[in-house]
Amino acid sequence: MSMIKYRPDIDGLRAVAVSLVLLNHFGLSFFSGGFVGVDVFFVISGYLITAIISKQLLAGVWSFRQFYIRRALRLLPALYVVLGSVLVLGYFFYLPGDYALLSQSALSSFLFSANIFFWKNSGGYFSPNAEEMPFLHVWSLSVEEQFYFVWPFLFFLIYKIFELRGRRLFVLLLVSLSFGLAEIGVASDYSGTYFLLPFRAGELLLGSLLALSLEDSRYSGFESKILANGIAVAGMALILASAIFLDESSSFPGINAFAPCVGAALVIAAPVYGRNYISFLLSTKLLVFIGLISYSLYLWHWPVVSLLRYLRVDLTPMVVLAAIALSFLLSVLSWRFVENVFRSGISGNSRIVIFLGAPVFLAVTFGSILVYLKDGLPERFPYALLTQEQLDGERQRYWQEIKTKDTDFNEGADVRNILMVGNSHAYDFSYSLTENNFQGKIKLIETTHYCFNFGFEAVFPDKIDLCKSRFAAVMESPELKSADVIVLHDNWSGKDFDGLVQVLKAIRNITLAPIYVVGPKMIFEENVLNISKYAQQEKIINPSGINGYSRRFQSKALIEHDRELKTFFDRDLNLKDIHYISALDVQCGAEMKCDILSEDTGEYLYFDSGHFTLVGARNFGKKLKERNGFLF
Repeated sequence: MSMIKYRPDIDGLRAVAVSLVLLNHFGLSFFSGGFVGVDVFFVISGYLITAIISKQLLAGVWSFRQFYIRRALRLLPALYVVLGSVLVLGYFFYLPGDYALLSQSALSSFLFSANIFFWKNSGGYFSPNAEEMPFLHVWSLSVEEQFYFVWPFLFFLIYKIFELRGRRLFVLLLVSLSFGLAEIGVASDYSGTYFLLPFRAGELLLGSLLALSLEDSRYSGFESKILANGIAVAGMALILASAIFLDESSSFPGINAFAPCVGAALVIAAPVYGRNYISFLLSTKLLVFIGLISYSLYLWHWPVVSLLRYLRVDLTPMVVLAAIALSFLLSVLSWRFVENVFRSGISGNSRIVIFLGAPVFLAVTFGSILVYLKDGLPERFPYALLTQEQLDGERQRYWQEIKTKDTDFNEGADVRNILMVGNSHAYDFSYSLTENNFQGKIKLIETTHYCFNFGFEAVFPDKIDLCKSRFAAVMESPELKSADVIVLHDNWSGKDFDGLVQVLKAIRNITLAPIYVVGPKMIFEENVLNISKYAQQEKIINPSGINGYSRRFQSKALIEHDRELKTFFDRDLNLKDIHYISALDVQCGAEMKCDILSEDTGEYLYFDSGHFTLVGARNFGKKLKERNGFLF
């Protein structure tokens, strides 16, 4: 028993929240900040849960057991149906590594820790990789579930210790601490700020504070339509303004999340002072119905979006309309035949609930464990043989274990010292040397993918200061003066030949060592594991055929850039001992046939769209040694 009066306008507010999220996720740029719909949901949840607990405590009928049974029957059945459905679809469409990751994310959802999982594995909520994770949106449910584990016990204590005023002050302190912590997290670029409960709890607690504030007897009996309308309009304006003016580049959560949360609180509070136009609109049948199915709609829409992106389906207006229609259809069915059935089990026959729910629970749970233990069932794709463990190993080697970043030169010794400057693609070049009996020492100075021309220029305007500092680190490094050879290599994500000349002159003013500028290697316009999958779906199953198929994904812009660089270095730059090495010529030959699989062994040469596996680096280095043996 909830003991609070049903308010259709709150269901209408849920409809607004879920609609903003949908429009944002389906790519409607007008609502670039539509992700704030999640924050509106948080406020609603905090308000309702606290109002229910408080009234039940006051009436002496509070039960922790009943609370958690209600929460489980409210949230888990529809969630399990969605998780199970996507896992079944994943069997037919997902690569082994991706399928294993999908099963891991499902398991994290069962353990109410999806927010922690995606914090660790997504690269950030707005990263390109995150768009292909069908359960990414479950992070917000895990935040709510973690809140539900903590808040009832904490509120029970403060209810027993404090009077109403003291409770409000205590919750206000928690709200301030959480929002302050979130703002500090955003300012320090801490990746967990978006996903983790301490930074998001303030949004739920703002709803709790509202519930406690509205318990004050001073508010009862006071009515003012002008005040009610003013509060409601201001609240809705804050929500919509946040959805329109924020975007994925905005610092979030923190202070930017405060506006839509306050907006939601104002809309919820407005009817206390009387009838108002916003509450009237929110109570209309269509919005109330969307609010009723909003939980299922939230659960279903993102897997639809994510699968379309994974399958490289262009989100044209017609596709988007069809996808939204499908999301609504699945949501209505889920609401009618899953949510309602299990909610009725609260007061009905619990045996029916167990009979219906247990098989789904067991199948989804053990199915996820099986997929994880079997590394994503790689036997489905003959040449999609990079398991999740192998992928993790490649990434670990690449991003955390590269030894040449920590090398010290042997000055005075009879060993050649090479200074290598560039971003992550210089890692590949480093491995290409060290995996082919390189004799000497390599010191790698990283300039990051935010910069081009070896740290001298920024790809994005907001990274200018970062690139200045990275280039300064190169120019001030003692290795630049003591190196016997300088190698410059990145992925050439920008084009400025005047800037390149300035870089070369600046280095030449410090050292007389020969400089080798290495052009771009091939980067594909799709993850090579996906390319392999697409080829096999078209019945192309041998390495040679898959390599041929992959060439339609080669970056033509890089081939053209390589030609321009050859012409550039053929000019008289009035700089001595500077040489250009075409990585594409080494890797792909004159015909530009760049492989993604070893035709001898079927092993992958890349582990994503542009970075070599260790086998790929070794393969490239072998070819490099044949053409440019002096580097070794």
